[in-house]
Amino acid sequence: MKEVDEGDPCPIEGCDGKLYYPKGENCSCHINPPCGSCTDTVLTCNKCWWADDGQPDKSVPSAVPQEWKKFYRDNSPPWNTDLSDGKRLIEWNYDSRSGSTMVYTGKYEGPVTGKDILTNFGDGTFGHRGPTLYGDDKSGRFTYTKITD
Repeated sequence: MKEVDEGDPCPIEGCDGKLYYPKGENCSCHINPPCGSCTDTVLTCNKCWWADDGQPDKSVPSAVPQEWKKFYRDNSPPWNTDLSDGKRLIEWNYDSRSGSTMVYTGKYEGPVTGKDILTNFGDGTFGHRGPTLYGDDKSGRFTYTKITD
């Protein structure tokens, strides 16, 4: 895959979106710039929410349904979850570096609600923040934080 840059067209065939760096969540640049939230953002498509993971493309087995080929990865993260009724969590992953939280992020497709995400990942021992959905009722991105300690 060729290298992409901000303002380039989306590399997903049939998508007419443009790539941009989204604003970091929970930005703390006003305290100590640049913050990790802003420096960890990746190029994202403004239409299909494709995100550049910086990794070379992996081969896709022929048994994978055509509509999932653009989101396919091997059995390591990110994962895909079918929630049924046309709802899917796509290319989701989690970060548990803090030791007291698990932050789930990814894409969704279909009429996914916050309750669907909470049901799928469960509540944390000490509650949760979110889930927050960015997009519309057809597709977008989500963030959900489980508080574990």
